[in-house]
Amino acid sequence: MDPIFGVLLSLQRGTATHKAWALSCIEGAWPKLIGARLAAVCRPARIENSGLVVEIMNEGWEEAVKSVQPVLLKKLQDATGGEIRTLTFRRKLPDENAF
Repeated sequence: MDPIFGVLLSLQRGTATHKAWALSCIEGAWPKLIGARLAAVCRPARIENSGLVVEIMNEGWEEAVKSVQPVLLKKLQDATGGEIRTLTFRRKLPDENAF
């Protein structure tokens, strides 16, 4: 992410929209952070405290996604100025209302 992100992040910190704003920024940079192939099978779902929850949408990729956790966490920490301190993976359950 651009260095300006750090400035904007500090302006958002403490506001009611801070987590939503930070998550949107991460979502926008996701393919660049982890690569297009992994971005196609997982996505940033939410921020809980200082951790990012990543949903894995294809269980066949679960092991591959989890294997890059240390590298991905370092990239996220660098990109967010330390805002993201932990990374958790969860398998996305199929939508019961999907056709």
